[in-house]
Amino acid sequence: MKMEETNAHLIEGCRKGNRTAQLTLYKQFAQRLYVACLRIVGNAPEAEEAMQDAFLKIFTRLDQYHDGQCFEAWMHRIAVHTAIDYVRRQTPDWVELSDNYAEPDNDGPDEEELQYSVAQVKEACKKLPAGYRVILSLYLFEGYDMEEIASILKIQPPSVRSQYLRAKRKLLDIIAAN
Repeated sequence: MKMEETNAHLIEGCRKGNRTAQLTLYKQFAQRLYVACLRIVGNAPEAEEAMQDAFLKIFTRLDQYHDGQCFEAWMHRIAVHTAIDYVRRQTPDWVELSDNYAEPDNDGPDEEELQYSVAQVKEACKKLPAGYRVILSLYLFEGYDMEEIASILKIQPPSVRSQYLRAKRKLLDIIAAN
């Protein structure tokens, strides 16, 4: 059976409230959704909670999923939004910049001069303030553009760009300091 057919069968089972189908779907996608939540939330226990909440939403919103959509992308979007909501509830430190904002000065370490591993970047991301971590994760790891991030976070695109640049510089500073 092809992957789409397997997913369609699982989705139908989940829509009918079949616990075995729900568990199978959970086991199939839990790790991927957990990783997405972890990048945004920043620590394992809270990422686990956000992922669990995302699955609850997925199971209760299956009537909103339309056959033909990419099911994994649909679930991923729910997990990302759940993780963002979780961060907002925990640390409401979003900075909205005024219209006359200035781009941050570029006096941090030069990216090309830094040699770092994936592990160093992951560790440094955990040390970023929540707002910076969310914007970096959405842009770098989840592939959203600045306009989409602004829409998701309900802030102005220039603020997203400025916070992204500040987050990137702060990330490089953290890496350089270690």
